[in-house]
Amino acid sequence: MSCWVGGDWMCGACQHQNFKKRESCQRCGYPKYGGPDVSTYLYNNSYNSAEVLAGDWYCSAMNCGVVNYASRTNCYRCGSLKNDFV
Repeated sequence: MSCWVGGDWMCGACQHQNFKKRESCQRCGYPKYGGPDVSTYLYNNSYNSAEVLAGDWYCSAMNCGVVNYASRTNCYRCGSLKNDFV
């Protein structure tokens, strides 16, 4: 999902962009309007244990640290450039 449309929302647990119609996150299942403590929730679902593939990279921006696909040149969460491109 590359651009926001009115009503689209970002998951509070995994920062995935979701369409307005979704009541829970497409990626991790976290409820649209909040749910259990996020720190606890991440440890109890399969999204957090997803395999990081060769070439995938962690965003080094302060307070980010999410995993990005190898094909991305910018972080999907915060927009920071991949270290190789700085």
